[in-house]
Amino acid sequence: MIYEFTGKTVKEAVEKACDELGVEEALLDVEVIEESKSGFLGLVGQRDARIKVRKRDLLKEIMEVSDRPHEPEHEAPSVPCCECEPEESSAAVQDAGVLETEESAVTEEAPAELEQAREILVEILAKMTIEAEVRPKMVDGAVYLEIIGDGSGLLIGKEGHTLNALQYLVSKIVNKDASTHGKIEIIIDTENYRLRKMERLKEKALKMSQRARKTLKPVWLEPMPPDERRIVHMVLASDREVYTKSHGEGPMRRIVVYPRRVPNKRRGR
Repeated sequence: MIYEFTGKTVKEAVEKACDELGVEEALLDVEVIEESKSGFLGLVGQRDARIKVRKRDLLKEIMEVSDRPHEPEHEAPSVPCCECEPEESSAAVQDAGVLETEESAVTEEAPAELEQAREILVEILAKMTIEAEVRPKMVDGAVYLEIIGDGSGLLIGKEGHTLNALQYLVSKIVNKDASTHGKIEIIIDTENYRLRKMERLKEKALKMSQRARKTLKPVWLEPMPPDERRIVHMVLASDREVYTKSHGEGPMRRIVVYPRRVPNKRRGR
């Protein structure tokens, strides 16, 4: 259903929409029909801003992301022989321990995004008719949201797809107005899935490295969220026979493991 609101400014109209519909702005799709006009001397020709809004179908968005099929393995694009991208290399790679939630890793300062992310996730879970508690905290500069409840295991989904979709959607909403360097990382976990997944990722990274060294061909991994990609980058950072790089956008971003040695090509005589 589409609703229409007016206000002296677009911001005021959006605030009215949020108040009357009882939702956060991040959970609305807003279309500006007409900007406000001050008019001559502030009297003649003055017009209020008009907007159209609709409530976002969050459950549908989650399902679309979690059910999106993986791209089949294909030839890796030609790239220079370098390590992973800046946002996932060097110091960032060292933050792969972000999933370690000991008290020493939890920071005291909590940005506004902490409570915002919690409220958004609570709203999404309510729309999915899942009763669960969401415990937020800051861990190594990232917003860590732990879902606790009897049905929390259902949120993981096959290979963590549903949990990753939730994480992607909450991150997209929280960071929708943030610049590239101003974005805050969102990590959603339940039943220590992320910690268990980290161990499996380490094992898989080593196997993919061995495969790349043996075949002398790039090896594609499945799409992963940023925190999981960093783990793979970290594990293989010290491997002198391979290097890693990410390709793709959004939830389909994935790592490719490249062998440093290039197969010898013999020319026919």
